[in-house]
Amino acid sequence: MIVRILIAAFASLVSGFSYVVGLVRLMTGLLVGFTALCALLLGILFLLPVDAERRLLPVYEPVPAWPYLLLALLLGGMVVALFKLRVEPAPVEPVSARHRKYLLAGVGGYLTTLFLSSIWWFPADEHRLAADPERLAWEVFFGTGLYLLGISISCIFLYRASRGGSPRYPDMMRRFVLGLFAFFQLDKMPLLVTYLLLYSPDSRVIFPNIAGLALASAIPVAAFLIRASWDSRNDEPTASDGRGFAVPLSLDGWSGDDAERDR
Repeated sequence: MIVRILIAAFASLVSGFSYVVGLVRLMTGLLVGFTALCALLLGILFLLPVDAERRLLPVYEPVPAWPYLLLALLLGGMVVALFKLRVEPAPVEPVSARHRKYLLAGVGGYLTTLFLSSIWWFPADEHRLAADPERLAWEVFFGTGLYLLGISISCIFLYRASRGGSPRYPDMMRRFVLGLFAFFQLDKMPLLVTYLLLYSPDSRVIFPNIAGLALASAIPVAAFLIRASWDSRNDEPTASDGRGFAVPLSLDGWSGDDAERDR
């Protein structure tokens, strides 16, 4: 157990630090690609015959594999687009209290969405045993819809928070927000929710068809990471300002000529 905790802590530290030092596109590609790989493996798993006695990831009942395979295809295409497309970066906004409020709203909404949705995903034993299966299915479906909506809105807030910067450090908030997001493994939340809906310790399995819908929350998460990575100015040509700082050649009135005149 201690070894697993240390490995998870090390992975969190590496992913968060990679964003902070500027490996934005590379880290985003790895995170989104990992989710795509997991979706592909789940799709392949559900193509296999039902086997409740399997020691590793048993399948208790038939589950359609196409939602997971489709999500793997979409996420894989988003990874390709991340490296192939060149999108005009969003304008840099001066860092202000507004960006900090966006960050708090994004992180708070992200976590609150998970805990609120779990009320409908995992009801108390008394309610689960007394309610009819159709009503339980609608409650789980409502919790999943709430989860998708909350995650999407939270990602919008996080993206708005990442747009804060300055002429000298245009990626300041972007690196911080992405590093914080990766350090706390928030990109893995869609996979965690999917696993819990597939393998509940109480009832062994809860509505596996809705688990595929919950995994679709990886799309707004990937969209946030990719859009923020496109806005990164690491790939822009830079010029030294004479004091050891790299300044973008074109950024809100700053240019290489300005850097030369400041020397």
